[in-house]
Amino acid sequence: MNWTVIAATNNDELLKACLLNSPDLQDASEVILQRGYQSAGVAYNNGLDKAKTDLVIFAHQDLYLPGGWLDSLRASLDLLSRVDPNWGVLGVWGVNQSCEEGTGYLYCTGLGRQLGGLFDGVREVRSLDEVVLIMRKSSKLRFDEQLSGFHMYGTDICLEARRRGMKSYALPAFCIHNTNGYRMLPWQFWQGYLFMRKKWRAELPISTSCTDITFSCWPMIRWNVVRAANIALGRHRPGVRVQDPSLLVRDLMFSDSVPGSQVCAKGDK
Repeated sequence: MNWTVIAATNNDELLKACLLNSPDLQDASEVILQRGYQSAGVAYNNGLDKAKTDLVIFAHQDLYLPGGWLDSLRASLDLLSRVDPNWGVLGVWGVNQSCEEGTGYLYCTGLGRQLGGLFDGVREVRSLDEVVLIMRKSSKLRFDEQLSGFHMYGTDICLEARRRGMKSYALPAFCIHNTNGYRMLPWQFWQGYLFMRKKWRAELPISTSCTDITFSCWPMIRWNVVRAANIALGRHRPGVRVQDPSLLVRDLMFSDSVPGSQVCAKGDK
């Protein structure tokens, strides 16, 4: 299988400890590192133009893919080649079609817990978290370069796929998102929220892995009020990334959180 990994990066130390330290990455056809970009859309479209393979994986620099991740991806792609060869976007954590709960399989250090769990097959979702997105260059999907920053583009690209008649899916391909948790989400996140609210007004409400996008913006207001109150009361303590995510995978395996060689409700990421 030929595949390209594309990552927008600004921290070489973190990149080396996580994504580039992933065992299966040595089997990638090429790794394209995008430095100095102001938005994910521009960085990823530029990387997509450079990619020499059809299968392209867009990954966060703080993503760690345990040994066996590639086998899980292959199994999912084999299934999709039979049931939906025109698939649009794949990922490891998303919101299902009913928009009621998250679905997928990963561990998030920022939340300090596992999200989802192992399941058979693939699950159709309406939106995907940006930690890892998988696309086919031949699908002609492109990221919206008008969406500034590095938030909401996972939901946006899934909606773009849907508009072109393609479905998006969450895969049971366990990974570690080795991130620091937020006290308050940055203003750039909410700028993306407002951009999506305007662009996809006809599709509202839209559920993402973090919040719901609505015309009234009430979820945005409520999230900030509740989080501020929890911080003031000492009820919220963000998780922190680990120095070596491979050791976290080992610990999870010993605790039986991750079956074999692999390592629910909507996440509040």
